[in-house]
Amino acid sequence: MISIKNNKEVYSTVEFDTYANRENLNVSEKYLIGKFLNKNEKTLEAGTGGGRILLEMRGLGFTSLYGFDYVPELIERAKQKDRSQSICFEVQDATNLNYQSCYFDQILYLDQIISSIEDEGNRLQTFKEAYRILKTGGTALFSFLSFEARSSSLFYVPYLVYLSLIRKLRGSNRSLQYLPWLKHGGKINWSALIDAEPYVYWYKTKEVDQILKEIGFEVVAIGSKTQMEQEKMHSSVETLVNEPITGMLTFVCKK
Repeated sequence: MISIKNNKEVYSTVEFDTYANRENLNVSEKYLIGKFLNKNEKTLEAGTGGGRILLEMRGLGFTSLYGFDYVPELIERAKQKDRSQSICFEVQDATNLNYQSCYFDQILYLDQIISSIEDEGNRLQTFKEAYRILKTGGTALFSFLSFEARSSSLFYVPYLVYLSLIRKLRGSNRSLQYLPWLKHGGKINWSALIDAEPYVYWYKTKEVDQILKEIGFEVVAIGSKTQMEQEKMHSSVETLVNEPITGMLTFVCKK
């Protein structure tokens, strides 16, 4: 088993090829970008990895694109793939950005990047930074690992029960919303069986809704993979509660 201390090391090593070499937009991304974003507005992608989403957006006609990631090697790969050098790729940390306040019309925090931030305080600071750099009236897309989706899956319930027992035996009060990676680079991460760090954080729907609103965002659309594939997102948490939540959870916000 590979010893990895934090999620930055995960993306720099065992998950590097996955995030550096992926191509194309998935169904949910195509829906979100086509429905909620404007091709002519200044757009930032957080956690861009190898630049997959931004490169695809350029092909769709988006003209003012920026992206950052905290893994320098991923940014280098993104720059290599952007042969026209028309996208501004930078190494930055989501908790402390160098961009001016109110600089972007549109921001994308997809690929569940906030869920990969281990510390609660740093996750909250990331939300605040996202709000700061977005213009008034601007659009923000956020996606999160969904605890409801994971805890309702028959495939994962036995593991959650097992993990809960391990933590009780160890005297740990760590929430089950913190889960180890079950796979690294497409292969089973056997360290997950001993509850080894690093963890990713799985958000509850109402929890995200509350955080976004407390920061100052207006939530305009909410949905999971099911709703986006049907192109029927909900306008509030209250109308989503009786719907199936599958895959990742996505919020569309305005400032």
